[in-house]
Amino acid sequence: MDRVLRSIPNGMTIARIIMTILFDFLIFKQFLYGQDYNSTLISLFIMICVSDFFDGKIARRLGAATILGAKLDVLADLLYIVSSYAALISTHVLPLWYLVFVCIKFLEFVATSNFIKLYKTSSEHPFIFDRVGRTVSAIFFLIPGIICILSLFNSSNKIYIVSILLYSTFLAGIYSSYERIKSCFTIASLKYSKARK
Repeated sequence: MDRVLRSIPNGMTIARIIMTILFDFLIFKQFLYGQDYNSTLISLFIMICVSDFFDGKIARRLGAATILGAKLDVLADLLYIVSSYAALISTHVLPLWYLVFVCIKFLEFVATSNFIKLYKTSSEHPFIFDRVGRTVSAIFFLIPGIICILSLFNSSNKIYIVSILLYSTFLAGIYSSYERIKSCFTIASLKYSKARK
């Protein structure tokens, strides 16, 4: 029984991956072929968000948090973001440059996390998060759902709302990357100074 309970968080993460595939398929149906799947898309989006919010919390509550689980969670998030963005780009809803930015931001996040973890091993989590970066990644996660919700309305203002979201997260993401890279240089210079003494 204990083993079954401890498998719940990873099961939720795997379910999120399956829901992501269905979500992407319905994006094509909705935005490319004009079929009305708004309510299903929004329901899937809510379930994906709920899964992402609770799987880590449940893992910690059950004492089932593992490095593998944390990596699977980040992988599921990345798959959801990249695949849903790719679907929205294919249907001419999102610009390609934004997906390129998201991928570069993710690579920077992994690289700086690995570098900082070399010198700061107090955290058991495989990744190091910063406040601005966490907010930016949350908005990355929400954008596909926001677009689906906005598609319910015929207002021309939805184009401006999406543009504001894209450019504000772009600027915040650059700031987050700057701070993370600066932290890496600070750590490296301190390490170099200690080595010379």
